[in-house]
Amino acid sequence: MPRPCRTDTVQFRRKLTPAQRAIILAAGNGDMTVGFQELLAVYGHLHALGYRPGMPPSAIVIRAP
Repeated sequence: MPRPCRTDTVQFRRKLTPAQRAIILAAGNGDMTVGFQELLAVYGHLHALGYRPGMPPSAIVIRAP
């Protein structure tokens, strides 16, 4: 059984796959800290638009303003 999630975590120490590392680096233009912040901002925006965990990424629709 995995240990329970802590909501007061301040550091994530997880091993990244090469693909995950590449995505974070791309999001941050080579800076993993910036990339992580960018991904949080994107998810926050998608969540505000109605996207929820478990929904397929194909449910994300980008409309021109």
